[in-house]
Amino acid sequence: MDEDSSDVTPEAGGTTSDAVAPAAASAPVPVPALVPEPEPAPGAQPEPETRAARRARRDAVLHEPVLPALATVPRPVTVAATVVLAGLLILALVADPVLLAAGLAWAGIVVAWGWPAVHGSSSRFGSSLAIGVPAVLAPAAGVASPEEPYLRLVPVALIIGLAIMFGHQILRRDGRPRLTDSIGVTSFGLAVIALGTTWLPLSRGDFTTQIAVVAFVAIATASFADLGAGMAALRPWMLPAAMLLGGLGAIIAASVIDGPGVAPAALVGFVCAAVSHAMRRVHSVLPAITTVKSQMSSAAAALLVPGVVAYGLSLLIIG
Repeated sequence: MDEDSSDVTPEAGGTTSDAVAPAAASAPVPVPALVPEPEPAPGAQPEPETRAARRARRDAVLHEPVLPALATVPRPVTVAATVVLAGLLILALVADPVLLAAGLAWAGIVVAWGWPAVHGSSSRFGSSLAIGVPAVLAPAAGVASPEEPYLRLVPVALIIGLAIMFGHQILRRDGRPRLTDSIGVTSFGLAVIALGTTWLPLSRGDFTTQIAVVAFVAIATASFADLGAGMAALRPWMLPAAMLLGGLGAIIAASVIDGPGVAPAALVGFVCAAVSHAMRRVHSVLPAITTVKSQMSSAAAALLVPGVVAYGLSLLIIG
């Protein structure tokens, strides 16, 4: 065998370059093709919405608002709970400030009972505890002060509630999912309790007590406007209807108890009815509002929050 022989000999067709050239010439030349953009993966983050697109979407919603289906269902349990709780608070108000504090504490416990469920807290027991303890302590602190400022000890009760809220979050062993939501829900509930204590100073004077009675009657009568949620023709007029019912109820109550004049009573009735109605309508779009517990909690909150409005209007009227 010849060791110097090559795989390509002149008989086989020439040199190596001569043999490769035809193969290279016959190979197809790649042509760049138009490749479509890949679709985003299912878990990929969408591109951020521009300011113009956000403004256009907001304007479209304002021109043609779409209510969730939950907001179109009347809640008679909420209306009944509002009327019953308002009646009990009126009886306690005219009897004694201590009884009013007990009534406000009971309303606060109702709020704490259903508040975490209404707002979807990830730690319902801890949220209820952090709201329920100040719900009892805050009215007790408000009625314990014999002279103005009557609410000077209420912040102590709220601080205890905050300590329970954060202490509970520290002691949780479930990984603390949705921590921010849980703290936000509890803080909102504490704010409702704090606003509810502003009914207490109104029980310390004859004229202010009359204003509080007028306000409670206005809230109770305005709640009947919520029954119009099931009628499409009445739904856009629910807030004006609530204010009208609240104003009429306040004027009638003022004439019965020989209290504030027509103009002050109507003012108190209009504003307190509007605030209470707005509170209930905010809750009407939440999924948990279908339960009795959530509806009672919403009704109690709608009675506590207008307290600060009634208190401010009393200072405006008295001067």
